Amino acid sequence: MDIFDCHLHIEKGLEDYDLEVASGNVIYNSIDSYKENYAKANGYHKSLILDYKYNFEFCLNEGQEKRIVAFKIHSRIQQITELDYPTVSKAIASDTNNLPIIYDAFYFGKELQFQPSLAGLIHLIESQPNRNFIVAHAGGYEILKYFFHLREYKNVGFDLSFSLQYLKDSSCESDLIKLIRYTDVSKLFFGSDFYFASPKIQFNHLVELCHKAGKSSNQIEEIATSSWLNFAIKG
Repeated sequence: MDIFDCHLHIEKGLEDYDLEVASGNVIYNSIDSYKENYAKANGYHKSLILDYKYNFEFCLNEGQEKRIVAFKIHSRIQQITELDYPTVSKAIASDTNNLPIIYDAFYFGKELQFQPSLAGLIHLIESQPNRNFIVAHAGGYEILKYFFHLREYKNVGFDLSFSLQYLKDSSCESDLIKLIRYTDVSKLFFGSDFYFASPKIQFNHLVELCHKAGKSSNQIEEIATSSWLNFAIKG
């Protein structure tokens, strides 16, 4: 199986990556890391945080030159509040290449004003109906909420990275199974969030959850291999 990891980080190299994969998508959460580590990711697709506050033109140019395949919005890193989403929407609209948006939906830390916003994400989706959106981490401990409120949007997919390991043996595991059971496999993507979590542990757990959700071997293979490329790159 030619596994594709749709969500990984390169800053610490890949020496400790514990799963055999064909390729993946490296996400850079800062411009400095992107400039410093771009060459380390040869053979991988690359996605860049959309730094609309300080490095906006640089980001747009990287997309224009096709050096990246998607933009990332990360509310905690970028300190985005509920009031900022109209500004974020205008920034995204400036990207005429219509690159997909990876929206970090993992809830963590004490700064509640900068946590992900489902309402904010819906604002972005509805203001950009012809652009694909990928919910990174599938909503974290809010998976069920994201599943119910986003299921009507055909241009929204779910990246299962990190949540597969972080939420294991929690009450949210049944929500993960529900998401997998009732979401088309073309909109479900395997990711690890390496180096923060083990790709091997998460892949094995993905297979286990897919079996519990009634997915076939062919469907599991689609989630693990081609679905992110088809959804994000081909659009």
